[in-house]
Amino acid sequence: MNTLEEILEHEIRERINSSDKLTRIYNYLRSNQRISSLLEMANIVLVHRLKYNDHGKIHALITTRNSLKIVDILGPEILVTEDWRTFEDSKVIVTIASYLHDIGNSIHRDEHELLGIVLAKPFVEEMLSLIYDDESKAAKIASMVYESIMCHMGRYEPTSIEAGVVATADGCDMEQERARLPFRLGGHDIHKYSALSIEKVDLLRGEEKPLRIEVYMKDPSGTFQIEEILMKKIRGTNFERFVEIYANISGKEIVRFI
Repeated sequence: MNTLEEILEHEIRERINSSDKLTRIYNYLRSNQRISSLLEMANIVLVHRLKYNDHGKIHALITTRNSLKIVDILGPEILVTEDWRTFEDSKVIVTIASYLHDIGNSIHRDEHELLGIVLAKPFVEEMLSLIYDDESKAAKIASMVYESIMCHMGRYEPTSIEAGVVATADGCDMEQERARLPFRLGGHDIHKYSALSIEKVDLLRGEEKPLRIEVYMKDPSGTFQIEEILMKKIRGTNFERFVEIYANISGKEIVRFI
């Protein structure tokens, strides 16, 4: 049976294999040992020391997979709002920002979004120099990557849709696997119990809005993940106009949040 990491790797590569730029970016992210070490340290700080949910490599992969799904659902008609960039550029932005968004936790949880920009900068500059000959365009793309990292918690209001994509993709990583390690290590709080209730999160085309998020949970404790984490990220990035959220509770009750 394939591991979760192998499954995520396959899903991501299926979405990017037609783009040389995205493939080169993703290969860089996955092979760079310094990035891997920062993600590992993020989990040392948050999971092992603070008993938080996973913020390491698997979370980075899930967020990246989710972002690429959301971008494909929204399409260029929504994302390409300026004539200096393309739909592929939007995918470059969310791929880099999604994979690197939590590396600031390797230093400290407080203001980790801003710390993450500092740590990400040399990697972002090196990656973009590999795929863009136009230095001006590379600098603009970099600024959007930094904005997406800065705004992923919903505490800073972005001006781009891409930042809302990354924040929403981050908030959708709430299935029970994310809480099992900290739970075993002694982290027994509402964050862990609510995450353990979440069985599946689906990202689909919406009926009234472009994106539909369906959350399947065993009991109502899972609504904490939606209300206190996902919704805060969506509202904090002005992304609610693009998304509708439904919870399926024990297969018996359907609740709409937005």
